[in-house]
Amino acid sequence: MGAEVPNPAPKVKGRSGVRFFLQAALASGFFTGYFPFAPATVTSLFTLIPAYFLSRNPLIAAVVIIGLFFLGVWLADDLEKVWGKDPARVTIDEIVGTLLTFFLIPVSFLGIGVGFVLWRGFDIIKLPFINRVQNVRGGWGVMLDDLLSGICANLVLRLLVFLLPILGG
Repeated sequence: MGAEVPNPAPKVKGRSGVRFFLQAALASGFFTGYFPFAPATVTSLFTLIPAYFLSRNPLIAAVVIIGLFFLGVWLADDLEKVWGKDPARVTIDEIVGTLLTFFLIPVSFLGIGVGFVLWRGFDIIKLPFINRVQNVRGGWGVMLDDLLSGICANLVLRLLVFLLPILGG
């Protein structure tokens, strides 16, 4: 599933090499999306550190999540033209989903683990209404399914933190 890190100066459909390299770096979570197996899970694991701290700073978290979502729509839309529909190496959607999982929920380290399992579960299983969103064209389809999976994981985690205070931070 993973792929090689892009050449810093490839000739891709009229793009400058630097632009493509920066797009690939951002879209792949600074190349965690190029991991040879389970790139989405690897990117999500690396995102747990900022997610932990952003969960305690709601305004900054909201700005980051919204900004990354729209950046992801643009990047995924543009890179689908090069790499095909919903390419595995585009993992900015996993970053947004992971951050959303913990949005407005300060959690303990145990809560981080539970949230991670919930997030990956919702992202992999894809509830029917989430699965249908993947049919939306371009970057919107890439980003929206993870947005919805992150919201579902957030709601379940919120309930679990309420029921099991040990998960809260």
